[in-house]
Amino acid sequence: MSWFIIFLASSLTLALTFHDANPHWSWTQSMLTAVITALLFFASLLLHELGHAKAAMQHDIPVFSITLFIFGGVARIGREPDTARAEFQVAAAGPLVSIALSILFLLLYGLSLTHFDSAATVFQTLALVNLVIAIFNMLPGFPLDGGRVLRAAIWQATGNRDRAHRWALVCGRGVALSLIGFGLALMFYFLYPLNGLWMIGIGGFILVSGKA
Repeated sequence: MSWFIIFLASSLTLALTFHDANPHWSWTQSMLTAVITALLFFASLLLHELGHAKAAMQHDIPVFSITLFIFGGVARIGREPDTARAEFQVAAAGPLVSIALSILFLLLYGLSLTHFDSAATVFQTLALVNLVIAIFNMLPGFPLDGGRVLRAAIWQATGNRDRAHRWALVCGRGVALSLIGFGLALMFYFLYPLNGLWMIGIGGFILVSGKA
């Protein structure tokens, strides 16, 4: 039921955005384009997590499940990587998939731009969204992918995994608090309450997850 609500909310938001940007579209065209975009967005999140899963399995790390949620997704692995190199490769695999998807959708956007109005909108949106997913996940704060990359780098430099983990947690708290502060500024100074709540929600999620 929660997935249906998230999907419905995403589709309706996209439909309103597409219709405002293309007032000549019918509501049916706007809604259909939005539903297709939302489906491909969730598929993109799944491919991002499959990138992590494939890299983990290449290092003989079992993958138990892949869970998608409102802020992204997580591949639940059986154990932590044994080396800094393995940690780096598993963490970087997801953002690399998102970048590849962004490039693919950008190419498709270019091919469809002058011939298929709705398709061009779908591809343009997904190119941007996947780029944002890659950039966001590479923020240097645990448990984001960027935090895990940072942990791998410190681990490799110091040879001390526990120290690397502590530094990654500290950076994660810094990133989370920065997002929360930015969200509060969006809400009360720039008067963008929905965007502000979104930033606060993401920051809170990182803060809570980083305690694990």
